[in-house]
Formats: sequence, structure tokens, C-alpha cells
Amino acid sequence: MFSKVRNLITVKNGVSRISSSQLSTSFSNTTKEPGRVVFISQASDVYSNLALEDWLYRNWDFSKRHVLFLWRNSPCVVIGRHQNPFCEANIPYLESAGVPIVRRNSGGGTVYHDDGNLNCTFFTSKQSYNRRHNLSVICDALRKDFNILADINEKDDIVVNSSLKISGTAAKLGGNSAYHHCTLLVASDKMQLKLALKGDRTLKSNATKSVPSSTANLQDFAPDMTVEKLLESVGRNFLNYKTTEEDDHESKTDVRSDGFTLINPTEDWFPGLDEIKENLKSWNWFVGMTPLFKQKRPVTIDQSFSEGSAILVSIEVFHGIIKGVTVESSVSQALKEYIEKQIGNTIVGSRYAPEIFLDIESRLIEREPKPQYYSAH
Repeated sequence: MFSKVRNLITVKNGVSRISSSQLSTSFSNTTKEPGRVVFISQASDVYSNLALEDWLYRNWDFSKRHVLFLWRNSPCVVIGRHQNPFCEANIPYLESAGVPIVRRNSGGGTVYHDDGNLNCTFFTSKQSYNRRHNLSVICDALRKDFNILADINEKDDIVVNSSLKISGTAAKLGGNSAYHHCTLLVASDKMQLKLALKGDRTLKSNATKSVPSSTANLQDFAPDMTVEKLLESVGRNFLNYKTTEEDDHESKTDVRSDGFTLINPTEDWFPGLDEIKENLKSWNWFVGMTPLFKQKRPVTIDQSFSEGSAILVSIEVFHGIIKGVTVESSVSQALKEYIEKQIGNTIVGSRYAPEIFLDIESRLIEREPKPQYYSAH
């Protein structure tokens, strides 16, 4: 898979297995300046890679060693920590295609990943956090190895030709550690990207909204580029990159590099990883973290109520739980109370799903309660 990179790999105690404690010991640093190492994930599962990212953030001492974590996933959609998945992604399409959608720990917007996309996570201490530096490492690699002139815009996206976005960025800062991660579109399936990120924009939400941008693949500018070539290029540049400030101070240019290291994001290597993965998969994390939102939909009512027309019904949802049902149309007081109280009382406190409006409609048509299958438990 990484044929050219394998020759660069620094193997500690065998590529097949290295424990987290062995990694820490192998990369201990006695110099004053933090050293650098590139980790390459052997997994293509988004849950494993995001869990490893979080594991490193929680457990590694980045004051001694800066880490560049390079990884790619099978097709998936990743939303930001403070986003609404129903606004951001085409959930019915993703479910039918078997494409997972996951909430990450960092903020920012929604991204589509596939095997034509390289993900880069720069780990440092909070004191050393500098996303512009990280993006400059990437831009420098693109210029030197692929003759691509890329710029960093005001949103910290990497763009080519001033407006074509090839990389989005997000970050997480804690008390001592920080990471900045970004995507790099090499040969991503742009049709699938467009379909996957077509969410329901009719929802009114307090959640962070993604800002659509014109995108391009790096292969559009360098046809011979592959993800493997870019991985090698960015990794090498990270290990050797010096800022202008470092060039001005010779004492800062002697940075220890431990090269490239393959790692396997499994429980055997990183104890506690499975627990992080299960949390990423849980309803409480994926849906339960969703900020307050409201959704309005027309529902058809039985002719015994009126002439078989539709009325507008609104629901309010907080952290994935339905908090209220409101009739927005002008209807009789009896019908309003029937929907808001009799029907509303059966679904308030339930878990939200887009199909809830079909349930409301069926109750109105049949005028009798149906089983409550959106249980909060």
C-alpha cells in the first residue's frame, strides 16, 4: 500500500505490534527541543482512526515529541463536534449506501473521506500550537515535489488558483495538548462527496453550519500524484521543515527526527481504544450531542378534520430528544390541542428521527395512537 514509504519506516520491536508504552519509551527525548515523528495508520476504518487520534491526544506528552499522524479512511462522512448531522449529511442516502457518518471531537465543518483523501493530524503541546505553520509544511511539500502553488486563505483552508479548496481544517485545544487536523483531496470521488453532503437545510438549528466551497482534487493539477506519494512528501517535509525563525537561530535547527512509523489502532496496541470507539458509535455521542433545532413539515390530515389538506407541524429537539410539538397552521382549537397534547404527549421525550412526521401523519389519518417506536430508552 505504501510501497515507497516502507523503505523510510522506523520499526520498533516489529511492525506487526508495538504497545503504547513501547512507543513512548522508543521516542523518549532528552534534547531541549521537541523531536518529530510521523505515524502512519494501518487502518482504514474511520472509528479506529478517530479513536486513535483521541487516544494520542489524551495520553501522549507532546512537549517532548511533536507527532504528524497520517491516515485515510474508507468512504465515510465526518461532522464537527458542534454540528447537526441531519443538516449536514444526506443520511437516507448514506444509510442505503452503507457509508458511516461519525461525529468527531474537534469543531469545524463536515467532510467526506474516501481512499482518495489523505488526512493529516499535527499534534503538539498547547504552547506550540500553530496551525499556520502546519499548513505551511503542506504547501511547501506541494510546491517542492509537485510544482503546485497553494495558498492558505483567511479560514485556514488550503486553496489553489485562489479559490479552489483542496483542504479544510479543524482543531482541538486542551489544557496541555493540542491537535490540528486537515483533509487533502487527492483523487476523491467528487460526485459521492456532493451526494453525501446534501443535508436537510430546512432545519433551524443553533449548530455550527458548514460553508459550501468550490473544491478540486490535487490530481487536477498534478496528474501523477497519488495518496502514497503525497503521504511521503508531507511526512518528509514535516520531519525536515524549518521556519524562518529556526533558520535564524542555529540552536533550534538541530531537531531530532525518528522518521516514519507504522502503527495499528487496536486495543492491543493502545489499551482503552475500544472504549473510545464505542463512544464514537453510540447514539448519545452521535445524535445526543446535537444542539437545539426545530423542524417544520406539512402533514396530511384526515378528511374528518377538514378537506384532506395538509397542515404545518413543528417539532423542537434538544440533544436528540423531542421536547415539543407545535401546530403552525391556522386550525381549529380542538385539532390544535389534539396534535399538540394528545399526539404530542406520546412522542415528547422520545428520540428524534426524520420519520417522526410520518408517525404524526399516520396518527392523524387513523385517529388512533400507534406504538411508540421512538423510545428514549
